[in-house]
Amino acid sequence: MALSIRSLDRSHDLNSFNCGNIALDAWLKNTSRQHQKKNISRTFVLMQDEIIIGYYSLAIRGLMLTEALPKNMKKSLPLNVPAMTLARLAVSLQEQKKGHGERLLLDAMTQVKTASRLIGGSFLFVDAKDTELATFYARYGFVALPDAPLTLCMPIADIP
Repeated sequence: MALSIRSLDRSHDLNSFNCGNIALDAWLKNTSRQHQKKNISRTFVLMQDEIIIGYYSLAIRGLMLTEALPKNMKKSLPLNVPAMTLARLAVSLQEQKKGHGERLLLDAMTQVKTASRLIGGSFLFVDAKDTELATFYARYGFVALPDAPLTLCMPIADIP
């Protein structure tokens, strides 16, 4: 039962995925491939054999410094800053609480770090669904925006 993270493609069966969140399930099944085809986002799936047990999606985000970044993160930045967003992250119900969320997050952070070396980018953002998830992201170095505590960010330079 080897685990692997792969870029989403047509061979992946999306229909059996169920993370317990209707919106995240529907997005994977109905939108992920369309967004990939239109270059809106990229989705990566965590596979156990041929079964999807989790996924994440990354997208580009433009950041205006009028957004309420923590003051220590605003130093010497232009008005418009390129950034990336962890747009979705989900683990199937039967595989939750087994460390797969961490595995997906760390892989996403690695992908972002690699992409920033090629195209630039200053921050990685995530919009947590609730305070429990915000706490999860904070454990990995994400900092909540002062005016939006469920929106968190971290400088890409801080990704290990």
